[in-house]
Amino acid sequence: MPPQSSQGLNVIALISGGKDSLYSILHCIRNGHNVVAIANLHPELRQNTQSTENDDEEADIDSFMYQTIGHSVIPLYESALGIPLYRAAITGGAVDTSRVYRHDAADQAAECGSGTDKTTEDETESLVPLLRRVMKAHPEANAVSAGAILSTYQRTRIENIAGRLGLVPLAWLWMYPSLPAPVERDADPLAVSEAGLLEDMAAVGCDARMIKVASGGLDDGYLWENVSGSGNSGRMLRRRMTRGMGRFAAAEDIKGAVLGEGGEYETLALDGPSFLWKNRIEVEGRDVGSGEGGVGYLKLKGARCVPKLAEEENKYEPSDVRRPALLDAQFTTALKDVSAASTKLAPADTDLTSSKNAVPAPAWSICEPNSYRSASTWTIANLIAPEAGPDAGEQMSAIVDKVQLLMKSFTSDSGTRSTEDIVFATVLLRSMADFGLMNNVYVSLFKKPNPPARATVACGDSLPSNVKVMVSFVVDLGARNRRQGLHVQSRSYWAPANIGPYSQAMSIPLRDESRVVYIAGQIPLEPASMEVATEGKSWLEDYRLRAVLALQHLWRIGEAMEVDWWLGAVAFLTGGEHIQTQAQVAWHLWKKMHTRPDDAEDEDSDEGPQLDAWDIKYGGRADELVPETTSATLPKFSVLDDDTDTIPPFLAVEVAELPRGSDIEWQGLGSRCQQAKLESSQDSVSATIDGRYSYTCQEIANDESLGSLEVRLRSIIRGHCQTQDLSQAVLYTAEPVAEDLWPGQVVPCRSIWGRKGRPLKAAVAIQKAHGSI
Repeated sequence: MPPQSSQGLNVIALISGGKDSLYSILHCIRNGHNVVAIANLHPELRQNTQSTENDDEEADIDSFMYQTIGHSVIPLYESALGIPLYRAAITGGAVDTSRVYRHDAADQAAECGSGTDKTTEDETESLVPLLRRVMKAHPEANAVSAGAILSTYQRTRIENIAGRLGLVPLAWLWMYPSLPAPVERDADPLAVSEAGLLEDMAAVGCDARMIKVASGGLDDGYLWENVSGSGNSGRMLRRRMTRGMGRFAAAEDIKGAVLGEGGEYETLALDGPSFLWKNRIEVEGRDVGSGEGGVGYLKLKGARCVPKLAEEENKYEPSDVRRPALLDAQFTTALKDVSAASTKLAPADTDLTSSKNAVPAPAWSICEPNSYRSASTWTIANLIAPEAGPDAGEQMSAIVDKVQLLMKSFTSDSGTRSTEDIVFATVLLRSMADFGLMNNVYVSLFKKPNPPARATVACGDSLPSNVKVMVSFVVDLGARNRRQGLHVQSRSYWAPANIGPYSQAMSIPLRDESRVVYIAGQIPLEPASMEVATEGKSWLEDYRLRAVLALQHLWRIGEAMEVDWWLGAVAFLTGGEHIQTQAQVAWHLWKKMHTRPDDAEDEDSDEGPQLDAWDIKYGGRADELVPETTSATLPKFSVLDDDTDTIPPFLAVEVAELPRGSDIEWQGLGSRCQQAKLESSQDSVSATIDGRYSYTCQEIANDESLGSLEVRLRSIIRGHCQTQDLSQAVLYTAEPVAEDLWPGQVVPCRSIWGRKGRPLKAAVAIQKAHGSI
């Protein structure tokens, strides 16, 4: 995937004629990008027909991937928008109907269907020659936009094609129904909340007509209604739609249904703001047709472009296109709370431990590798290769060879393992300047659409002097078909796009429906721009915003993966003189997000997955689904077994550098469970889910009277690590330890901070899989 930057992209906009793909173009412009071409796939025209294309609406096909109803009007968009249009016929059918495209392919980057018969080629592949033709005519093109809202089926196919062609995928409407309302809509008391996207379309003069209905909540009386109409008439329609669909859609699905995401209806865009729409489309005649199962549709006649009305010219500007608010309501509240509490935080000059007074970089020595198994996972820790040469790329290449050799030598009742079974990776660099060299080699390890989640930090001189890269892997020993991943590569307003060879999250099953969810490290990128968030205020105000935003990313990914409870989290920090204040802010935020609300006991504990709309429509594949949205709140306090402590394990760890120059990165371990139990003492906190899996954070205080670090670590090893249940054991320390002392992963760092932001000598995070999984 090419690098994404804040500079304007040159976009190829995929259009179907429907409201979403055309509205996505407005967001391309709103975010500073240039649309150089529009592209469309249409049904193959029938042979020996005397009909003109404008009259041929019978060729609508029930495509898994593309809207085809109204396809005869598509040629008019070139004149309506003043943007070159490129079209091609859809060939083949839905051969690969898996939710994640080419999930079972040996190589995701390989061509699919090349040279095969059209009847066996997947319809998704029709995009490849079309986009190549556009790119040849517009060599400046470097991005592609689409209108996917909730459909993983659509999104992963566009992302697969985009990646193969070197285009940045844009999906501005992704997860739009679950995002916080734009401030303009939030301030409008008359807005129809369930139809928020339609309200935002209406706010910039979009005209999108229903041309097909296929839902019990909508009959053919809705045909040709303007779903994005302004004024009272538009809102009355949207209220009627909401009431009608509410009789058939579950409460958590109503927002998607009102947007037509389950195929309830399809639309044709006729007009919009003049900064995009140079002319509007007018249709002279319409005939109503009917199909099986109550489907109603329109046959359009006499469609043409006409000049826009004078009063419509320059009525709207790109800045009028509404964008969702940056923070969800609960994180807006958290930001206010942590800001109000800042006066109680320790000022910078009282910092007790930081990079300015940390132990000078000693001669580290790492025991490599450490390897241990539990019933659920196999951990390979501290892989290094200084013998390969001084270059980070050379060392990463040797690490790749080592892990592949270890995979080949693996023997177990669970069968052989490969790099496909890696679910989480920790990459420690000496310098972020080495990231590119490392990453170019790291990507060769993984060919599947859901590579492992990953956290990457730079430890500076805390690493051994001859080590540029150190990597640890967690390998899932369970059945591959029960593993679930989330890998959103499109730029949107939801959460940062994954532009590297890692997934946002990987989930593995335990027993009795419990799951452990590994989530990639999250830095505070604004999702739309992919730039580190800043308000240009004081360092503390900007840091608080970034701490909240990065944690919101962790939360949204957790909600998408149906996480019920956090087992624990680490906040990686950079900061120097302000490090204690930063650690205290991170702790206060973590605590705030786990403070039981007054009405927590009223929480609905019977939450089920929200099904993907395309999967609902096309084929009963519910057993494959990983929910993309959920109405359950996170954390779900109803899973706690009592009313005692509610704050899961927490650590703040100071390192030398973080990706993109960020000063905070949250990395969390989530769980899907029926019951969570928290236990705490003066120096430790443990979270256990369903009696099956536990995460314990053991703090090692700055108190020499308790013994040396080595003595205390040996006590922890005896108490926690000499067991077959051990899944992971991570030591965070600024003080070197003997290379054969610690049996697990080591993260050399500058300082460590525990609960309440107190400085520590070291800390240990231990995960255990209890009993047979």
